[in-house]
Amino acid sequence: MEWNEEQDHRGPDRFRRLHADWIAASRVGSAIFYAIPLLAAAALTVLSVVFEWDWPPLWVGAAVTFVCALLFAFAVFRVPIIRYNRFGFAVFEEEVEIRKGLFFISETLIPMTKVQHVKLESGPILRKYGLAEIKIVTAATTHSIAGLKSDEAENFKRMIGELARRTEE
Repeated sequence: MEWNEEQDHRGPDRFRRLHADWIAASRVGSAIFYAIPLLAAAALTVLSVVFEWDWPPLWVGAAVTFVCALLFAFAVFRVPIIRYNRFGFAVFEEEVEIRKGLFFISETLIPMTKVQHVKLESGPILRKYGLAEIKIVTAATTHSIAGLKSDEAENFKRMIGELARRTEE
């Protein structure tokens, strides 16, 4: 993927989106993560009834289980869609711009002169959907773009690395 002048438009449509499969991958990851407290709360509530524990009272266990179930439903079914709709990135000759957020949206400009290296990662959930994550490493922090098709992520990794190298010269 070569950089060219036509890509360097800074209008409102400058941001590229993640692949739509990222929503499903994010849901699977969130379901695994948020199932643990939900199952733990439900198990403690059931155990308190079976063994007639006085602590915690049944209503407390039921309330905690209910709150965990609401959190699970929100994190699995709503959050991935919100994050997908609000995430965008743009690669320009002199910088990479990333927009992200759930409730508060932030836009970050990463100057190519600050890019130390670019990594490509893909865990088991992302690999199941044929996706990968680009990590742009600077001296201060690491910026992530997760949810690109593997071949597209490889192209962006090479392009950002080439632009960063070219800016150093």
